[in-house]
Amino acid sequence: MVVATIFAGEVQVIGIQAEKSASITWEGNVATTSNKGGTFKFGTTDLPLDCVGELSDGVTTIDVVVFGCTTQQVISGGGVLKTGQTTCYDSDGNVIACAGTGQDGELQEGTARSYTDNGDGTITDNATGLIWEKLTDDGTIHDWNNSYTWEQAFQRIADLNTANFGGYSDWRLPNVNELQTLTDYGTFNPAVSAAFNSGDSFTQASFHWSSTSYAFPAFVWIVDVFDGNVLANRDTDSAIVRAVRGGS
Repeated sequence: MVVATIFAGEVQVIGIQAEKSASITWEGNVATTSNKGGTFKFGTTDLPLDCVGELSDGVTTIDVVVFGCTTQQVISGGGVLKTGQTTCYDSDGNVIACAGTGQDGELQEGTARSYTDNGDGTITDNATGLIWEKLTDDGTIHDWNNSYTWEQAFQRIADLNTANFGGYSDWRLPNVNELQTLTDYGTFNPAVSAAFNSGDSFTQASFHWSSTSYAFPAFVWIVDVFDGNVLANRDTDSAIVRAVRGGS
């Protein structure tokens, strides 16, 4: 039995019935050693992007859900991404100097965004470790104008994996938390960083599917990339698909 929770900014993990005196790893890294009774406890700042950690005692490996992990833009090693907002406004919507306002545009808390174009149709988010499909304007399966129902979205992902796109066959539809990490709140139409909307990289300023179903039948969480709004949409409607892989 294992319990993992967020406490004081760390993931606190407590377990029993592990192998005795065994090295306990979390996300592939040694975290502690179990005692002679197979009990262990440790804290770590390694909070997985999907809020599910891989735990192993060298014999058995399990996935552990981290309770209390609800951050929308969790990054590897803990913390959140900068929102991208660098401007401050008064109550009338006028741009003002940020100093002393306490607004996000002044504080700019979080980890800086950083991306690498891999030259194979993919873009790596250096902060989260996620690798994203680069959408194009060439009429192929990657074209930014293609839209799909939610059911069709999963078939599109399957087609990418069959084609071994980018040399990988583990592409997936991003969950809503992963999808939100693309949002840059310092811009709009579309609200994404330039890496996803410049040169040969394109982004529709419209609804994008996540893999996360809504807590009401026939609805799914989406991100409106026009402004970064997150809302629920009928699964029979059409939206854009951007595949992802990797992460922590």
